[in-house]
Amino acid sequence: MSSLSIVFSAGRYFDCSPVTPLPCLRPGVAGGIRRKWKEEGRIGVLAVASAVAEESSLVMDSDEPRRKIQFQADFERRFDLPHLTDLFPDLSPIPSTFRLKKRSPSSDEYGNSSSSRKQYNGYINNDDRVLLKVIKFSSPTSAGAECIDPDCTWVEQWIHRAGPRKEIFFRPGEVNAAIVTCGGLCPGLNDVIRQIVITLEMYGVKNIVGIPHGYRGFSTEEPEIPLSRKAVQTIHLSGGSILGVSRGGPDIEEIVDSIQERGINMLFVLGGEGTHAGANAIHMECNRRRIKVAVVGVPKTIDNDILYMDRTFGFDTAVEEAQRAINSVYIEAHSAYHGIGIVKLMGRNSGFIAMHASLASGQVDICLIPEDPFTLHGSNGVLRHLRYLVQTKGSAVVCVAEGAGQDLLQKPTGTDASLNKMFSDIGIHIVQETRKYFKEIGVPADVKYVDPTYMIRACRANAADGILCTVLGQNAVHGAFAGFSGITVGVVNTHYAYFPIPEVISHPRLVDTNSRMWHRCLTSTGQPDFI
Repeated sequence: MSSLSIVFSAGRYFDCSPVTPLPCLRPGVAGGIRRKWKEEGRIGVLAVASAVAEESSLVMDSDEPRRKIQFQADFERRFDLPHLTDLFPDLSPIPSTFRLKKRSPSSDEYGNSSSSRKQYNGYINNDDRVLLKVIKFSSPTSAGAECIDPDCTWVEQWIHRAGPRKEIFFRPGEVNAAIVTCGGLCPGLNDVIRQIVITLEMYGVKNIVGIPHGYRGFSTEEPEIPLSRKAVQTIHLSGGSILGVSRGGPDIEEIVDSIQERGINMLFVLGGEGTHAGANAIHMECNRRRIKVAVVGVPKTIDNDILYMDRTFGFDTAVEEAQRAINSVYIEAHSAYHGIGIVKLMGRNSGFIAMHASLASGQVDICLIPEDPFTLHGSNGVLRHLRYLVQTKGSAVVCVAEGAGQDLLQKPTGTDASLNKMFSDIGIHIVQETRKYFKEIGVPADVKYVDPTYMIRACRANAADGILCTVLGQNAVHGAFAGFSGITVGVVNTHYAYFPIPEVISHPRLVDTNSRMWHRCLTSTGQPDFI
């Protein structure tokens, strides 16, 4: 669920979250609509429209101060972090064993260093917050406007700051920590694993294992992978995951049975939206069984489609590597007579990689993303514009996200093991239609196609992602020791924060086609509307 609101402009409702596809509602109502939309497969358009119409009169009758107070109260409630003391009220904290000045934390020393703790100011106060939104819009008509009412009343939205706390809720000597990587590969997985292990050892944890091949590792006979600083010291120099990955897995009850049998009381889950949904279900099942387990997620999605966060790890590397493919295609197209280069990049629901790679390269003439519908044929179609580019420039480069233009293709049936809908190949389709079109109009065209998906997924994280992975891994451990569970960690406005998992997985983050970033991309490519 995102922070939602009502914005009126030309009689329409707009969402205030950066990218949600649903209309804006007051938070309480929006939450129910979001849940309904999620549960019913995102098809409840009429129900949403009805709710919007019903709510509009209520909101218009409310006074501004009341709206603001209600919005803030609901926001704080939704973003309050689940804590072990919610389940175990008598659980007492102990002084933290994470002290950089001491350099050698020991699980046996909890009360002998009060003077050194007073001198160390590296802890995060539990009341520290990070501001989620930093732009004050003056009008709903501003590009990318996010407002709670027609006057764009400013509402501060604060979320919990990430970092080490002065008091912790686990004795390091009693911690049995496990790490699992799920879904597909992504640059930076080994970096996060490495930093989680290193930070756990700095707290004084000795028992750390990796679960092999995602959630499946909880139900197979494959042995755990012992982890230590020595074992992970150089793993960040390679791509992939030393733990292996997989999609799908056993049911939640079986996973929690395995967690209990293994004595795991800290679980770090690296994965995307589906993996985080699984992590939240594990957290809820542990609560139902009243077992003390901290479940903490680290968002892993190369598509950058997790709500609220500036970016997720692997995205920066993906954009950098995608430029190599774009540059290769550009050289091929520019060197050929009437050359046309087509690159397909990752992006099932969101076109962030295609958009940023197009912006960064400066060589793309047409950028196609899932959020911006287009047609291939007709006077306003992509193919007509390609003809214009070939005739005026002599060549053209097209960058398309894998989820774009699916309405133009015969839809395959079924899902993968992560329950993602199977997609048809839009890249191959555009190649075929381009060749067919230019042959029909009698204009020679040399079409080249590149799909660098697996080359990008498997490569090592670049410097920017390496730093991001390091801090995410550290803060995941800090969150677990602070007693939080059912949370994930991300970077917001350059600061690191904790989120309740349900808030970041209610729907994918999408490119806002009214945002300044998308407008910048269109300015760079010079492409017209293709509708």
